[in-house]
Amino acid sequence: MRDDYYQSITSSTIENLNFNEMKKYYYLVLTPESLIVSHLAPFEFGSYLSVGTKKRIHGQNIFFELNPEKLKDIPADYIESKVIPYPNGEPKRSVYCSIYRVLEKTPLAALKNLYLVTDDGKVLELFSSEFMETETEEMHLYQQFNPITTRVASKLLPNDYIQFLTDTRKPVSTPKLFFAELLLNELANNPNAPLYNLPYPNPDHLRDCLIALNVTKGKLTKTVLRFMQGDINFRTIKNGFFIGKKERYLFYRFPSVEELESKYYSWWRSALTQHF
Repeated sequence: MRDDYYQSITSSTIENLNFNEMKKYYYLVLTPESLIVSHLAPFEFGSYLSVGTKKRIHGQNIFFELNPEKLKDIPADYIESKVIPYPNGEPKRSVYCSIYRVLEKTPLAALKNLYLVTDDGKVLELFSSEFMETETEEMHLYQQFNPITTRVASKLLPNDYIQFLTDTRKPVSTPKLFFAELLLNELANNPNAPLYNLPYPNPDHLRDCLIALNVTKGKLTKTVLRFMQGDINFRTIKNGFFIGKKERYLFYRFPSVEELESKYYSWWRSALTQHF
């Protein structure tokens, strides 16, 4: 993906669309959770979500494109009646089809690419890839997005963490989980190590949580933040995003710093800047 692929919703973009062949795109939006159908392709849709059509709003967004053929129980008649161009020929930008338990009801097989959108509308596309599961004694830091937004320290690898939390035989569980692993750097092996440039709030509390997790035999997880407030700091992403249930999951690799500074420089520069 080159920098010139980044798009925003402008009058020139609208004029260049072929209104006679408007494709319907299906999206699972995680911010907040919803199923949306749109005439806008992913990059245009991401920009629209974050800044609107007149750039009077702002905010990060994270969403999946979906394969509608893999979805179940979608309101087909409702979509056909609502997802139609405006009288002036402009595309229908968003029609909400569901806002409740959407992640739970969406089959993993329906998930296509994942998109991360900065608060000024720059879009990064992530592809599903294989996750190299390596046994380690390191501790991990997970930011959950759906259906809960807790930040958790854990001794479990991402794949084991998914199995642990989606075991519905337990009283504390969730049918499906979407989260990212965050950087801990030296803290992953030594809770007393310096944080250096890790931009986490309440660093002493984070360290206390890691120490408690490290010294408590049999304890696998420790809550660090009960609720995520505000946007995710993209520079804290360690390896990528995970979504799954039980033994099945998908991994969406986050680019390395080298890739971000070369192939995805426009998005990365935007992600590192607080615009509003």
